[in-house]
Amino acid sequence: MNRSVFCILLFTLVFSYQTGLSQEKDEKWDSAGSLYAQGRFEEALELYNSIAQDGYSSWQLFYNIANCHFKTENYGKSILFYERAIKLNPTGKDIRFNLDFARQFTVDKIDSVPEFIFNTWIRDLNYKLNSDAWTIVSLLLLSFTALFLLVFRYGPSPASRKTAFFVAMVTALLFVVTTYFAYSQRAFYHNKGEAVIMVPVSTVRNSPDNSGSTLFILHEGTKVELLEGLGNWKRVELSDGRQGWIAAADLEII
Repeated sequence: MNRSVFCILLFTLVFSYQTGLSQEKDEKWDSAGSLYAQGRFEEALELYNSIAQDGYSSWQLFYNIANCHFKTENYGKSILFYERAIKLNPTGKDIRFNLDFARQFTVDKIDSVPEFIFNTWIRDLNYKLNSDAWTIVSLLLLSFTALFLLVFRYGPSPASRKTAFFVAMVTALLFVVTTYFAYSQRAFYHNKGEAVIMVPVSTVRNSPDNSGSTLFILHEGTKVELLEGLGNWKRVELSDGRQGWIAAADLEII
């Protein structure tokens, strides 16, 4: 068998295998949706988890897993997967609504440190589009900038060159802003610095060992920021600014 025939056969086998996996995933997805609609949430969850274990990942999958956990009153897991869905789809209003609703069933009610209003505006504007859309917009703006710079260089009159230069500066500034939006959303997705408490009660101490003094208690479903790790302990910070050490086994990274 020559090399060309071998490569064709190998490609055919790989393609057939991938097609089979895709069909199996679609069948599981449809079955899980049907089970969920029938109120058989635990069975639906098993199928969704099976899809995730096969290596498939999407915000829709995490969202459905979170909904199943919520329906079975596993609020900590539901919050974890809503948070994971948001990392893949920061613009998802339904995800954020369900996340806020799930948080009403947690014990800890932690106030956040007030945010500067300008930061809130920037974040809200950023989440109007997802990172892929912002990337496309930034590339279009870069093209417009290059086009207007050409007009500035070769324009037929001083007035047209002056206008072209002004527009080029505006599109260049917008290019920088939209590129930042796309980058910040991608950085948010790859950030592994946040976690959710996964045990009913977790003790936060002033040092990374069981002999440390108790600072406060946290409960399942509470979100924390990870600052550093030492052995089997993580130093965390809450949204209200409190910090302390907590057993790593009590957390699951978003």
